[in-house]
Amino acid sequence: MASGKIDADKIILQKIFSQDFWFVIPEYQRSYVWQSDNVSELIEDLYYAFKNKPNSQYFLGSLVLKRLENDEYPEYEVLDGQQRLTTFFMMLAVLRDLLDNKKFKENLQGKIYQEEDVLDKVPSRQRITYKIRDDVEDFIYEYIIKLDGTTHREDLTKKKEKNNISISNMANAILVLIHNLQNKDDLQDFVKFLFNEALFIYVSTDNHEDAFRMFTILNDRGIPLTSADIIKSINIGNLETKENVNKYAKIWEDIEGRHGEYFDRFLGFVRTILVKDKARTNLLDEFESKIYKAKKLSKGKETFKLVQEYDEIYEDIIELGNSNLSNEFKNLITIMKIGLRSEDWIPPLMFYYYKFGSYGLDQFLRNLEYKFTGNWVCGLTPTLRLDAMNNILKVIENTSFEQVDEKLLNNNELFNIDIETFKNNISGNIYKKQYARYLLLKIEFLLSDNTVHLTGYNYITVEHVLPQNPDSNSQWVKDFFDEEREYWTDKLANLVLISKKKNSTLNNLDFKEKKERYLNKRIDPFHGNKIFIQRHSEWNPRVLEERQNELVNLLCNN
Repeated sequence: MASGKIDADKIILQKIFSQDFWFVIPEYQRSYVWQSDNVSELIEDLYYAFKNKPNSQYFLGSLVLKRLENDEYPEYEVLDGQQRLTTFFMMLAVLRDLLDNKKFKENLQGKIYQEEDVLDKVPSRQRITYKIRDDVEDFIYEYIIKLDGTTHREDLTKKKEKNNISISNMANAILVLIHNLQNKDDLQDFVKFLFNEALFIYVSTDNHEDAFRMFTILNDRGIPLTSADIIKSINIGNLETKENVNKYAKIWEDIEGRHGEYFDRFLGFVRTILVKDKARTNLLDEFESKIYKAKKLSKGKETFKLVQEYDEIYEDIIELGNSNLSNEFKNLITIMKIGLRSEDWIPPLMFYYYKFGSYGLDQFLRNLEYKFTGNWVCGLTPTLRLDAMNNILKVIENTSFEQVDEKLLNNNELFNIDIETFKNNISGNIYKKQYARYLLLKIEFLLSDNTVHLTGYNYITVEHVLPQNPDSNSQWVKDFFDEEREYWTDKLANLVLISKKKNSTLNNLDFKEKKERYLNKRIDPFHGNKIFIQRHSEWNPRVLEERQNELVNLLCNN
């Protein structure tokens, strides 16, 4: 397609909200995401400029627009700048409802909404039409277009709790705007400044390809586009029909809504599965250079379908939405998500499920966890640990269904760890090690019969049974020589997981009393620890040695 005419100019806010501009927020755009700080900062900056530089122009940011074919009035699709444009749309409504001057109110309302005039054959029309979600339009009509709509503060407060991202954030933005503007006694002069000195830089074209190219270059100053936003725009730009644009934009938005602020992270998992190598640049560049240019995936429909498929896989096996998963699988995933510092194990697991479904899934996860944890405990660098995961991805890619048992489930070499280093490290003083909590979580998993799905805990702490600094007249001092206490205090055998915060005054209690506190729910140790504590009446070097051997062997063999 040949390039079309590109217009670029600076334009004051009064002109933006005039008969020369009517805007459409398309389906593929992100939701309205501005938070309280973004809105407050905009008002503070504008008001400061108004008070201190009232005759100087104030730059609001950029608008990237695509001209739409419309013979009746100039209409533009907003590709970039919708967050700020939407905020001003709401600001006009708030100012309309705060001001008493009739002419000001009428003028502001005319910038928000055009009333129908049957004599002149002028249709009703709102300044900005949102195609993101249908109920966003309902919200805009009720609280922005309607006179006094912004005065319904109780209703707006309730709308803040809505699951719809745009509605929740819009309701909050209106309340923040009211809070920041309602007590200013020079609002009329502020509005004059706003309309005549505040300006946007806008760029527009009627060519679809040019428009999306600009979208990837220019950013709204308020909230920078994420890599996910630009990847979406690139792929929307490669869809041929309006029907597909609507369909896949809605699919993408739903997926983005589920992952929220972690959406780029999720796309990073998809990137890793496709590339099977360490990321060297940002996510957008990785998709462009290592996926699209390398022809691992086509832009447009194929990308949307793959992202959707991996979103379903993520929901099934990482968020545990598949009801057919075993409790063993769910419990191991649960402790991995809680206790592992890195998520590099997630792409191999997703890719395995993508190729082989539930066949051998439990065993594959056990192998994967053993390899990942073993390399971590053995002190391998993050790069070497990542290389090991990428190597597993490559083996999965080159394995057919008939070869799963041989090449993946029973491949000892692929999942091998340095067992001597692993054993030495977990046998030493581990209390201050990053992996201490995870090892105790894994012990809890291994000692469980997995008849039920372990639930996550809001608070998990690693605690000593033998105190670090026992009182000089305590039973601990009688049961342990100084060198024995020094040897055992930070060993695996002396550590337990507690699922509640405990009173620090309990630290130095003798074992008999501490045991009673642990077992009567005032403090709640995890089940595996609880059973061990319950079956012993004392805590001394002999008990600790027995427990240490048991736990080290348990971890080395699983």
